[in-house]
Amino acid sequence: MRTFLKGSCVFLLLFLAGTSNQLLLAQDQALKVIYPAGYKSNNLPFSPAVLADGTLYVSGQGPADAAGNVPGDFQGQFRQALQNLRGVLQGAGMDFGNIVWLNVYLTDMGDLSAMNQVYWKMIGPNPPARTILQIAGLPGGEKVGVNCIAVADTHTRREIWPSGWPRGPHVDPPGILAGDVLYTSAQGESNPLTGKSSADFPGEVKQALDNVGEVLKAADMSYKNVVWVNPYMESGRRQSYGALGKVYASYFEFGNTPGRGTIYVVGLPGSQHIVFSCIAGADLSKRKAVRPRNMPPSPTASPGVLYGNTLYLSAKSGFIPDQGVVTPEFDQQLRQSMRNLLDGLQEADMDFTNVVWSTVYLRGMQDYGQMNGLYKTFFQGMFPARTTLQQNFETGVPDAEQISFISVGTPKTK
Repeated sequence: MRTFLKGSCVFLLLFLAGTSNQLLLAQDQALKVIYPAGYKSNNLPFSPAVLADGTLYVSGQGPADAAGNVPGDFQGQFRQALQNLRGVLQGAGMDFGNIVWLNVYLTDMGDLSAMNQVYWKMIGPNPPARTILQIAGLPGGEKVGVNCIAVADTHTRREIWPSGWPRGPHVDPPGILAGDVLYTSAQGESNPLTGKSSADFPGEVKQALDNVGEVLKAADMSYKNVVWVNPYMESGRRQSYGALGKVYASYFEFGNTPGRGTIYVVGLPGSQHIVFSCIAGADLSKRKAVRPRNMPPSPTASPGVLYGNTLYLSAKSGFIPDQGVVTPEFDQQLRQSMRNLLDGLQEADMDFTNVVWSTVYLRGMQDYGQMNGLYKTFFQGMFPARTTLQQNFETGVPDAEQISFISVGTPKTK
């Protein structure tokens, strides 16, 4: 089974080469790579999935079967991608009903209806929180991919529905609560009770965040509980970033904001301009903002948030703190991105061996091979699950890539 992940400061690679076998053994007792039947790695630097404390982090799955064949029609391709996802889940003794958070990546929003027809036939009676994005490209030119987070224990898994919100057999649950962790579907700019949207972008941001707040409230939480946010914006709205930040900052406590990755995508369902996808934790005593010394407090994002032993790191690009992106060279930007991520990991007493889920956003898919060659040098013993995509067609932006992590503390870090 193939996944769709085929895949400035040169001083940065000071990288824990002396990790002992004893520490690696301790980690292996907490983190487990999951392989589906017949899996072939093709020597690419990612694992199909990583199981950590009963939570499964699954790499992006694409439309090729175990022999590398891709169906000719879109619905067949998406069906195969879901079958590939199921194969990984089954490798961990799970199935679709264990999924709590699922992302669908389309390269053509015109395929949305066809995708949904297959999705609702296959996903079963307990659908997850879901986000659908149109992006610019996937490795190998594939048209569709999916990734997910799943949980082994479904006894505490329940759907979250704010009062009065529309329900139906083909409606994504606004949130899924698994234990004390809430995963939300993408919340957009229209009011679920009236269907109306604001006439301006700041109003759209406010409505989307108000929708997030209603889901949180239905789960007995508030904005203080949010640990990770992905604002997905239409790439044509990049000039509205300041307006987004001004509204967004009014919802969160300065210096204690969630981890965040603002991603500019080609398109969103229903021609929306912005949606928010979130993870929140119910127990505030387990929540701690993580900030390396070289990164000042921000009104819009913490470098990371630790919830229990799980660290949600904001997406990082190849910027040098206080200087920005200083080189156009892809390798140097990637090294700096990993350095920035390592700063956050080390602040939580972790390192790259703790990373379980990685998302790599490329400015251009032509850099995929170069990225793989350098990316793999940062990991020892286990690669995290990974999704790689080109989020938009903006080739003139300075950031050549952007990466976000989820990491899990192990016995060696306690």
